[in-house]
Amino acid sequence: MSHHAQRRRRGPVARLALTAMLALVTVVGGTAAPASAVAITRCPWRATTVASGLGSLENLGFDGAGTMLVSRTVGNSGQLYRLTSDGRGSTFVPNVAAPGSITVADGAAYFTTGNNFLSGVFGSKDGSIARADLGTGALTTIATKLTMPNGMVRLPDGSFVVSRNIGWTTGLTRISTDGTGETRLAPSVTMANGLTYDPVHNTVIASMDLHPVSTLAIVDIADPAHIRTVNLGLFGLFGFPDDLTVGPDGLIYLAMDGGDIVRVDPDHHAACTLASGLFGSTSVRFGAGPGWDPQALYSTDLFGTIRKLTPTAG
Repeated sequence: MSHHAQRRRRGPVARLALTAMLALVTVVGGTAAPASAVAITRCPWRATTVASGLGSLENLGFDGAGTMLVSRTVGNSGQLYRLTSDGRGSTFVPNVAAPGSITVADGAAYFTTGNNFLSGVFGSKDGSIARADLGTGALTTIATKLTMPNGMVRLPDGSFVVSRNIGWTTGLTRISTDGTGETRLAPSVTMANGLTYDPVHNTVIASMDLHPVSTLAIVDIADPAHIRTVNLGLFGLFGFPDDLTVGPDGLIYLAMDGGDIVRVDPDHHAACTLASGLFGSTSVRFGAGPGWDPQALYSTDLFGTIRKLTPTAG
């Protein structure tokens, strides 16, 4: 079996097991945990299954016109996949190597490739940012020679921020609009996984996994040295914070590979657990476009399930 084939065949259970090993090393090696964990309560939402059996799902986004896009891997093949609210699915972009984060903007889906565990371990520069036109499907490569670009956001000026959580040099990288320039962003933010952009505060919010506790870092784009951390107080070995989003209420919604979906209110130093037991949860987004409930939170997981989470009465 080739080295690349070995990379492709690592399934979700193997990914979690390997990540757990690294988390244990991190805990033993010990980065200092931020002081004062938030108070976490339970505020359960109702979870229903939208679709299942879709392979291993890494991320999702909405095109605003009635379609959900997910990055998925089925067997040895990665792709961007389309799903309508009536359950019909089709491949949008085939043959994507280790697809990662999806950002929809300006009539296009921007997505990362090369989001592969071994690429991070060995520092392989086989990752990229690509653009798929939502109307024509035409593909454009924005940036190449990236190492394990996991989370991604597109900033208002058209530049990108990508994250890397595995390897010797982890954290955030800002990439110019044309993909030719790279700079480290907020170097103290390490082992960054999921990313979201908060337009109200002009901040990038990163989940930091493989830390002794589950931690969020809120980075001011106008002054990247200004970083606010949120300690969720959950042991990182079991939490694994993954992708996240800012909801219509301005709060942070976080998917955790360990199975929890959490809502975080950093201003009031509080959080609540919306759902538990959703093992392998990778990303969350609020619905957008015809057929998708804008008050509902949609989630993906490593085992191919898309769920809809809605607030319960009271």
